[in-house]
Amino acid sequence: MRTKVAMIACMFVVSMILNPCNHSKQNSNSKMEDNKMKNEVVTSNEPLFGLGESISANFTGEAWLQPLSSVAEYDCSLYNVTFASGTRNNWHSHAVGQILLCTEGVGYYQEKGKAARHLVPGSVVNIPANTLHWHGAAPDSRFTHIGITPKVGENSAEWGDPVTDEEYNVAVKL
Repeated sequence: MRTKVAMIACMFVVSMILNPCNHSKQNSNSKMEDNKMKNEVVTSNEPLFGLGESISANFTGEAWLQPLSSVAEYDCSLYNVTFASGTRNNWHSHAVGQILLCTEGVGYYQEKGKAARHLVPGSVVNIPANTLHWHGAAPDSRFTHIGITPKVGENSAEWGDPVTDEEYNVAVKL
C-alpha cells in the first residue's frame, strides 16, 4: 500500500510539472506581464528547469544535472539532465527501472542488443528494471529530459563501460 501511495504521489508531482495550471489574472497589466514571461521562457537558451551543475562521471561529453525533487516520503527522485550535442551516458541499468520525459532537443535511447530509439520533446521512455541501456543527445542537437527514479531506496544504478564512438555512430546512423 505504501508503494502505491508513493507512486501516486510521484506521478502527481510529474503531472503538476507537465500540466501547470493557468490561473486568470484580475487586470490586464498582470496578463501582459504573464505574456512577457511566457515569451521569455520560449526564447530562452536555458532548458525549462535550468542547466544545473556540470556532471562528468559516467558521461562522454558535457552534461548537466538539475535536481527537481527528492522528497523522502515520495520515494522517487525527479531531476533534469541536459546533454550537449553528441553527449551520452555510459551503459547502465537501474535495479527497479527509470522513466524519462523528453523536454528539449533530439536524443536517443538504446537498450543493449536493440536498435536505438529516436527521442523528441514529448517522448516518454519507460525503462524496465535491470535493462542495460544508454541515452543521450543527437550529434547535432542539445537534448534534455526529466528523469524519474522510483523506489529510490532500492533502485541503485549499475554503471558500465562508456558507449564507444562506433556504437554511438551506428545507433544514430552516422
